[in-house]
Amino acid sequence: MRKMKILIKHADVFDGKHSELKAHRNIAIDDNIVIAIEKEEVAEENFDQVIDASGLVAIPGLTDAHVHLGHTFMANNSVDYDVAISTAVAKKLLYQGFTTVRDAGGISSGIKKAIDQGIIEGPRIYPSNAHISQTSGHGDSEEAHVARDVQYRIPRAGVLADGENEILRAVREQLFHGASQIKLMAGGGCASYCDPLPTVQFFEKEMRTAVEAAADYGTYVMAHLYTNPSMQRAARAGIRSLEHAHLLDEETAKIIKDQGIFIAPMPQFSAKEEEVMKYMNRKEPSENLKKQGSKADVLRKGMVYATEWINKYDLKLLFGTDLMITFPQYDPRSSYDLTKYKERFGSFKGLLAATGNVNDLIRYTTYQNPYPDGEIGVLERGSYADILLVRGNPVEDLAILSDTDNIKLILKDGVVYKNEICSKN
Repeated sequence: MRKMKILIKHADVFDGKHSELKAHRNIAIDDNIVIAIEKEEVAEENFDQVIDASGLVAIPGLTDAHVHLGHTFMANNSVDYDVAISTAVAKKLLYQGFTTVRDAGGISSGIKKAIDQGIIEGPRIYPSNAHISQTSGHGDSEEAHVARDVQYRIPRAGVLADGENEILRAVREQLFHGASQIKLMAGGGCASYCDPLPTVQFFEKEMRTAVEAAADYGTYVMAHLYTNPSMQRAARAGIRSLEHAHLLDEETAKIIKDQGIFIAPMPQFSAKEEEVMKYMNRKEPSENLKKQGSKADVLRKGMVYATEWINKYDLKLLFGTDLMITFPQYDPRSSYDLTKYKERFGSFKGLLAATGNVNDLIRYTTYQNPYPDGEIGVLERGSYADILLVRGNPVEDLAILSDTDNIKLILKDGVVYKNEICSKN
């Protein structure tokens, strides 16, 4: 698709930062970059396409900061089947308004390259490549042990590493494969059977080794965890992004606030509830923990208190869904989960989590940023032309974005993918 000079006229603009909309602005786009947002009229004859956005709100394209796009989590699939399904889901994400995703563990570099080249449709991808797990951690499996004996250089969704030397090599291997950030499994999980939720994974010195190795390559570490001991250890080690964090307490919230750490408290158990629960309630190795209820039940209750502390201390939120391509319909639930962020954090904070806060996070990727030519998550001069035109004001009601009929135009990298508005060409 040919990129053009586009003028979007008379839009009310949410810039990804402030709750107050900028009324009746004209957005000038040259190729894939926003070059001006003006209140004054702009001459139409200099543009290939003119779109009248009167009565609509322009917002930055959305970001899901925690997906597993390159990993279907289904047993006995062939690699080519996984790739085909992941490609289909990537397109669905784009047409839900998600122009960027951060992959939290999976083989997505090939999909990313094909999207960037315009061969297939999908969002920008910030890849972590393989997530890194300790033995008997959230990422261990019989398949992982088989893969451990294979050369590191072969791309895969997860790798095992124990001790500082193995951590160092695992991190550097992901950087070799083009990771924009590193993903550690730093605590117990749901979709695994060998690591009860209370387990604290990786020693602090192991995590610090990962952080230092990533920092030497200009980027940061994100970590899967749920419990406060895991979160506090990760904070001490210098990890910048905490994923899940469902059992957050006030003491840990204060630490996160003081250190300016990002938190992605995704509502994993909200959509397709019965299928998710069936998948999550796998064998729990501890008989004592079984008596406390399923992992999913424990975390769902914890989210109530975590929400309280996140709001009290105004923590730096990221919107994430933990998209796992698990079900036969292979439908991403990103749009639906926006309603859960509204319920927990309010519309404005929820919208910031999917837009402007991402822009702040991306700064930690420095020269590892695969998209260095424009800003992502904001709508201003110099930002990428990743723009949604929306019916209604998502600052006041984030849930309107859960209905894709309210998204009248989807523009990514200066290319129009959806347009239900009359325009002049």
